[in-house]
Amino acid sequence: MTAQPQQQPRRRPAPANAPPPPPPSAFRMPGALKQANVVNLPEGYRASVEPPVTSDGFLDEDFVMDSQAFLCWLADYYRDDLVSLRLIVRLMGMQKPGGTVDATQIKLAELLKVKQSQISRSLKEAGQIGVVVKLKAGTYQLHPRLTLRGGRVPIEPKPGLRVAGTMKVDQLSLLDAIEDNEDLPDAFRELRMLPDPEKKPPREDKARARARAAAGQARPEEDGTS
Repeated sequence: MTAQPQQQPRRRPAPANAPPPPPPSAFRMPGALKQANVVNLPEGYRASVEPPVTSDGFLDEDFVMDSQAFLCWLADYYRDDLVSLRLIVRLMGMQKPGGTVDATQIKLAELLKVKQSQISRSLKEAGQIGVVVKLKAGTYQLHPRLTLRGGRVPIEPKPGLRVAGTMKVDQLSLLDAIEDNEDLPDAFRELRMLPDPEKKPPREDKARARARAAAGQARPEEDGTS
């Protein structure tokens, strides 16, 4: 008996309300399994592929990473020092990738519409805590343990190369570099926790004002008699 060729079954048209067919697998796309896309994992390991995280939803598309504990501490510690609070928040918003801020005290005073002496006092007190450090004239560094802007920073060109390259900001590498830099103040290098807002000493100017007020109240009133 001669074998008869099998006929292909007829395909019935899909109903009008049928869901669309699934998209083709990404692994079946042309070039999906090129050598550049193959990753060899150690035995017993597995990996997953996820789309890149986007950040275009932020205002002006720029954002920084902040410690939630640091933000709460700011509100509590500087409850009686609005200039210092505004200054640190301004520095956080002005920081470049890596946490550096390029601004002189005169520029910061103009931005906040305060006296330069107030900026100097606030920077000094914040430096004593370890929140910020002055790297050079007009350049400050916020502690990356508290706040950090990501991105890429320039690096010195390698020997034999004329063009300087860039590297991605890495928080742990920054923290290691800070701990190893003996030129930085100990408060900045050794920052692990922030002072208790409840134990914050009064500002020197306010302490003097309170002392004068207390001295005035303690002085006996003159009754005009000799």
